[in-house]
Amino acid sequence: MLKLAISGKGGVGKTTLAAMLAHLFVREGYSVTAIDCDSSINLPSALGVNEEVKPLAELREVIEQRVKGPFGTFRYNPKVDDIFEEYSVRNSDGVRVLVLGTIEKGGEGCFCPENAFLRAILRHAIFRDDVLILDMEAGIEHLGRGTAKGVDVLIAVVEPGTRAIETLKRIEKLAADIEINRIAVVVNKFLDTPKSRELLNTIKHPILGVIPYDQCFVQADMENIPPYEVCNLEPFEKIKENLLKFLGKQEDKKK
Repeated sequence: MLKLAISGKGGVGKTTLAAMLAHLFVREGYSVTAIDCDSSINLPSALGVNEEVKPLAELREVIEQRVKGPFGTFRYNPKVDDIFEEYSVRNSDGVRVLVLGTIEKGGEGCFCPENAFLRAILRHAIFRDDVLILDMEAGIEHLGRGTAKGVDVLIAVVEPGTRAIETLKRIEKLAADIEINRIAVVVNKFLDTPKSRELLNTIKHPILGVIPYDQCFVQADMENIPPYEVCNLEPFEKIKENLLKFLGKQEDKKK
């Protein structure tokens, strides 16, 4: 079982990475769930899902029923397994896709119904399929300490530039707050220049891979085509291989 959270500032390519990894794992026979936790909902289309996927945060009546018990009591771990099944869709590869939607940014101390409900969804997801991929916002507010303990690694996607270090520092702080200890990095949109190579040397976390800048990804996004159908898979296959090595997991192809 492999549980990944992918984070980074908007536009760095974390959704592309999430879609590519989901595709690579599912084609080897793994059971894969991909959850869009970003307020900008892009993961379903990156996985070739054209139908609307209902954001779970918008299920107001369901949330009220599941989270609020009799006499005003509050269920911190509501039943969500049926919700997980009903509001997920599968793409043509067989990847299960869900959309969380936006929650209130209340941190760990916020026990609003939406937070309790969505974190229950994530806890349920962590103990299900072989591979879980969470496409996070620039922050990782959806994850509480209890949920984060089930995540194997937080992958920070950065672009080569001075802001990459700032992004990493923010992700490190958020990860420490919820006790995620393993952080790895993917560098996207890489142009091989002395300054870019210098940046790589300043990153203290393991670098799973470097994705060269490729106009193909822009074109795939503009044409609403899953990037794995038209773009080079090789850098992502290397990232997948390095990820499994980093986590000490043997690659067991299930074909």
